[in-house]
Amino acid sequence: MTARRALQELSYQGLLRRTPGLGTFVADPAPPVTNVEVTNIVEQAIKAGTHSSRLLTLEATTATQIIAGLLHLPLAQTIYHCVVVHLNKNNPIQWQALYVNPHLAPAFLKQNYARVTPDAYLDWVSTVTSIDHQVEAVLPSEIQRRELGFTTDDAAVCLQVNRRCWSQQAVRSYSMLVHPASRLILGSELNSGGLPQ
Repeated sequence: MTARRALQELSYQGLLRRTPGLGTFVADPAPPVTNVEVTNIVEQAIKAGTHSSRLLTLEATTATQIIAGLLHLPLAQTIYHCVVVHLNKNNPIQWQALYVNPHLAPAFLKQNYARVTPDAYLDWVSTVTSIDHQVEAVLPSEIQRRELGFTTDDAAVCLQVNRRCWSQQAVRSYSMLVHPASRLILGSELNSGGLPQ
């Protein structure tokens, strides 16, 4: 292999940076890409057989500008909306506001969500091909505080996971999932790896 070919291959691999007229330099290392696993605590409770829920809202409504944009639907389009509080062993773990594209789940409002979650029904009628997540720290609204079981003395910091589910080229649903920060862990389980604790 020639020196020129070696420099070219190292450049393609991102190890060298070539600048015409200046020369070839060692490239800055690429920042590591961190993938965070968003654990579905509702699914964990369902698998453990300890899940229950309270359906607070189930309705057809007009999409606001923000929700219409997130669902990629025209403004003032009729959409389906539900609010559910999910519990694990009768303790609230998640407040969910779910907005649904009615074209992908036309019978959404006719379902009984006592035994199946709205997300499970949506998965049954429309396959998810892609999911977008965004996580932010929020202060819960008064109704969220009440439904998640916060007392007036509790520090009310929550993590909100905004989740948009796609089915092929269409947005199927958008969820705002509010969790008491003490009940949600993002990422995989850490172990000490032999380090002193």
